Amino acid sequence: MPVYKYSVLKGNPLSGKLSADAIPHYLIEVEGIGTTWEIAVNVESSDGSEVLYLLNENFTPPDVAALQGLGVGITSLAGLDANPAIDYLRSQVNSSPLVIEQQMTPLPLPGDPGSGTLKNAVLQFLNQAIADKEGMIYAFGSQYTQGDGVHDIHMNQGNPPGSFSKDNGIWQDGMLLFELPATSTWAAIFLAFQDEAWMTDENGNPD
Repeated sequence: MPVYKYSVLKGNPLSGKLSADAIPHYLIEVEGIGTTWEIAVNVESSDGSEVLYLLNENFTPPDVAALQGLGVGITSLAGLDANPAIDYLRSQVNSSPLVIEQQMTPLPLPGDPGSGTLKNAVLQFLNQAIADKEGMIYAFGSQYTQGDGVHDIHMNQGNPPGSFSKDNGIWQDGMLLFELPATSTWAAIFLAFQDEAWMTDENGNPD
């Protein structure tokens, strides 16, 4: 069964803060039309350094026109098997995969050297987007079941049998994307987990 209401949130970034949860997320406030949305991003590993991440400060989106053509606010991508939906294994940029496993880096445990790298990168990109008058943020993931927000900003396929296998699906991966017109650049953050397989079948299950 796919993740709940796979969507992309596009909006004007307002602020960010670290949550007080046992497994902290970085919470970003984004202005939509008549609504302030929240984005919850995994920024810490809690057990065995399970979070994998990739930071790309000069990213080329698969379809820039499709992204810029999106309306501000939430857009459902459920059931879409093409851009602008995201699939780490099937999306391509210039005939190359969007991201490959070998590019991903394990996030150190809290307190270990480098453990703040991801959090600092989110903050850096967010501050750049806020400072840019035309800056935009795009969050691909699952809508909250309650409230106005998006989470599951990570790979959502390849989960082994267990509590998260129900979320497996294709063309429903999460990604955080920052559009920075002042510098004519895009910055992207990709997240995954070490136990997710990087070869999946048409249902997103490990192949």
